[in-house]
Amino acid sequence: MRCVLPEQRRYFRVHLPIRATAVFRDVGIEPQTAFLRDVNMLGAFFYCRCRPNLGQNARLEFALPGQDDQFKAICEGRVVRVEEFGPERAIGVAIEFASYNLTQPPKSKEAGEHPQSSAFIGWTVEMVERMFEKLGQLTPRNPECGNAA
Repeated sequence: MRCVLPEQRRYFRVHLPIRATAVFRDVGIEPQTAFLRDVNMLGAFFYCRCRPNLGQNARLEFALPGQDDQFKAICEGRVVRVEEFGPERAIGVAIEFASYNLTQPPKSKEAGEHPQSSAFIGWTVEMVERMFEKLGQLTPRNPECGNAA
């Protein structure tokens, strides 16, 4: 019988089985296709063909699914766990994020969309409102309220 321990994660993880690109910077490994298993605010676990070293710097890039205007996540951090499952099998890699950035491709310069590589923290209220208006989850501002939050 298997003993099941209670979950001890600091943040809830999201199962996100999508394709990604993994780049291991400290050695001469070419960028490679990776398959994301899950992600949370602190890190991610994915599978790839290359075995990185513990502590090695890594970058993971993937598109967030579900919208016409896909957001691209660029996450950087270090390798904290490597799981090998046998010869000629994919290698499991866990990275702990040091930073991450969300970007969205611009529709057009004159449409007033936010810049392609602006960090979420740098978005203005108008950018966020436009995004939610497109999703139909936020109604336009009431002119009587002005710019009140």
